[in-house]
Amino acid sequence: MTRPDTDAGHDHTMNRTTLVARIAAGRDRLDAAVAALAGDAMLDRIDDTWTRKDVIAHLEAWERRVVENLVTLRGGGTPDGSVETDDLNERFFRLDRDRSLDDVLAGERDAYRSVLTAIAGATDEELFDGQHFAWTEGDPLAEWFRGNTDEHYDEHLEQLTRAAR
Repeated sequence: MTRPDTDAGHDHTMNRTTLVARIAAGRDRLDAAVAALAGDAMLDRIDDTWTRKDVIAHLEAWERRVVENLVTLRGGGTPDGSVETDDLNERFFRLDRDRSLDDVLAGERDAYRSVLTAIAGATDEELFDGQHFAWTEGDPLAEWFRGNTDEHYDEHLEQLTRAAR
C-alpha cells in the first residue's frame, strides 16, 4: 500500500500528535502480533509463497519507500509511480526473500525509526497541507505515512496471525 485510504476521507483533526499516536498504536498491534510468535513461526509459510518473515520485509520496504518519497518531493522531484503496486511487491519480495530473519526484523525496526525521524523533521505544511506536494493529488502526506505504517500493519495482521500452511 502506498496511497492513503481515500475511502475514509481526510481526517481534518489530524495533527502531529495524533499522527504519531495513531502510527504508534498500529506499531503496538504489529509488535504484539510478532511477539506472540516463536522465532521459527516467522519462517512458516502463510500462503503459497510468503512466510511471516516476508510480510515483515514487505512492511519494511513500504516504510522505506514513503520516506524516500518525502526526500524526492523535498528535492523537487516526483516519486516514480510507473511501476504497479503488485509489481513493486514482487520486486521487493525477490530482493528480500533470502535475507535472514534477524536481518529482516532489524531492517524493519530501522525503517520504522526512519519513518518517525522523517515525520519529526517534516514541517506541518509538508505533513498536513494536501496542496503542498502536487504529487499527492490533494492527500496530506501524513495520510501517506499512515498508509505505509499503521494502516498497512493492520492490513497484514491477519497474515501474521493465521495458521501456517
